[in-house]
Order: sequence, then structure tokens, then C-alpha cells
Amino acid sequence: MSKTFLSIGAGPGIGLATARLFAQQGFHVVLASRNLARLQSVAKSFEAEGLSIATQQVDASDPYAVARLVEAIGPELQVMHYNAGILHYDVEGNLQPRSLQAESIETIISDSHVNVVSAMTAIKAALPALSAQPSATVLLTGGGLGIQPSGEFLNMSVGKAALRALALALFEPLKQQGVHVGTVTVSRLVSPDSPQAAEIAQLFWDLHAQPSDAWMAETVYQ
Repeated sequence: MSKTFLSIGAGPGIGLATARLFAQQGFHVVLASRNLARLQSVAKSFEAEGLSIATQQVDASDPYAVARLVEAIGPELQVMHYNAGILHYDVEGNLQPRSLQAESIETIISDSHVNVVSAMTAIKAALPALSAQPSATVLLTGGGLGIQPSGEFLNMSVGKAALRALALALFEPLKQQGVHVGTVTVSRLVSPDSPQAAEIAQLFWDLHAQPSDAWMAETVYQ
């Protein structure tokens, strides 16, 4: 049986760097995000490197769609990386602060789904497959805003705090099922195809590769 790595929110920075590293380690990688055309372009570069790759379209603001995607992977799922998160940028690509007053009810709900609700549903949907694997891991991309929140990035602050709580709360009970839950708390902005993205990917691999008696729930990248 082949081992599958599922990346939900396979963005051009941390998500793809981590997926590439796991593919290089022999995993069949499934990349999932809203932009299927971009993923298919990325898949060609993976295939050119001789890596095993597939793509799926999913909108992380729809927790039901995320759960269906995870369930469809089946018993070969060994590692799941939830990397989806919402930051807002202006037309020039500059990070855009968003206070509570700047949000609508719709964006609060949608961002919350992407930042944490779909992560919870993904883990729930993945557990039947993961708990049957000899070495299973759930990886979560955390953020420094979850530790030091900002009113100018309220949705992300609340989402990353909840995601960190999710990792810490599930660490012990899922360890009893043989599933390692680990988060890398990223305390800086990371550009696509950057050395920092590669360093974070290595931290995710290190979490997965830890022996069970040395499992950690969190690694901080500053």
C-alpha cells in the first residue's frame, strides 16, 4: 500500500515546500486548494522531478467539502497537512490590516471556516484512516498571531489561537490512537520559494519523523 500525504491549502510557500519534501521522501502527494489550474501547473514540475503527485480542488471555507475530500483519500492517507489560512492583500500585493470594524459577518464566518473549522472537520474525517496506519501524522501550520494576537489582524489572530489550541488539546488523546498531531507556529511572513519556506518544511518533516516517545505538539519558527 502506498503512503499518501494530503496538503489542504497547498499554497506557493509553506504548503508546496512541505509537499515537495514529503514527495522526495517517497510519499504520493495530493495537493488541494481552490485554484486547481495553479495546482495542475505545479503538478507538472513535481512530475518532471519524478515525484508522485495528484491534485484536487477544494474550498476550505466549506468544511463539508473538506471532509468529503479527506474521506475520499481512503486508507492510504498517512500524513495530512492543514495549511489553509486567510490573510488579505491589496491589489499591489501588500498585506492589508483588517480590524473587527472592517470585517463583515460573512467574512468573519468564512475566514473562521478556513482558519480553523475546516481543520477540525478534516482531522475528524481523517481519523479512521490515520488510526489504522503504523505511523500517522496531522500537521498544522500555526502562526505567531495565535500567541501574540493583533486587533489589526483579528480573524487570523483568533483562528491561529484556535488552531494552536486544537493541536495542544488533541495531542494526548490522539497519541493514544497512534496519531501524532503537531503544529509549526510560524512567527514571520514567509515568501514563496524562499529559504524560510524550505526550513519550515524541514520542521514539518522532523515532526513527522520523531519517534513516538519523543513526539512534540509544537515547534516555533521565528
